[in-house]
Amino acid sequence: MSELSLVILDLDGTLVDSRQLIIHIMNVAADEAGIPHPTDEATGRIIGLSLERAIEELFPDESSRSRAGVLDAYRVEALRMRADPADPESLFIGAHEAVRALRDAGYLLGIATGKARRGVEHFCTRYNMGGWFDTVQTPDTNPSKPHPGMIESAMAETGIPASRTVMVGDTVFDLEMARNAGVFGVGVSWGNHPVCELERAGSHHIVEAIEDLPQVIANVFQQGAQA
Repeated sequence: MSELSLVILDLDGTLVDSRQLIIHIMNVAADEAGIPHPTDEATGRIIGLSLERAIEELFPDESSRSRAGVLDAYRVEALRMRADPADPESLFIGAHEAVRALRDAGYLLGIATGKARRGVEHFCTRYNMGGWFDTVQTPDTNPSKPHPGMIESAMAETGIPASRTVMVGDTVFDLEMARNAGVFGVGVSWGNHPVCELERAGSHHIVEAIEDLPQVIANVFQQGAQA
């Protein structure tokens, strides 16, 4: 590469197979707050948003006190699950190799996720990716997706312009965030939102298999990544 380029990656649904775990935690949190469970489909659709916004989307008719109860209970259960050796969350097969290939190719790497910062730290430690990411953006210091803040912060931190930045994600929130930030958006087919919705949200390319991601990214930058 003649110029430095930035590849920003979503976590849940893109690198991490966490759907069933998130559904479980949300159901436990709803039980603790004494309100009905959302459907599994509804919970799956809000993965990627900040936790606060996700709870607002899932429980619009509940009181602010009930939603606060869900929020607190979700955080407690998430921490308990992370401490459990049997924690079922896992990387998608091939994700570690794909990220390593991107890193070895010389790209700057970033994370833009609905997870809190401590969730990202757990991810990097658990999957031996400590020090792999040049910028990490979370709702702790940015607005929730699809606001462009996470991407804008990542570009500001690394000094990489929009024309050399790509966002990779599995939801319309990721692709709308990319569009709002004026960067190239790449969708993945194995996550939480169907391909047809990713295409409508403005995905410039759909990756069908995770092992293809490094080559897709190389092609994007060869062709020019300006959205």
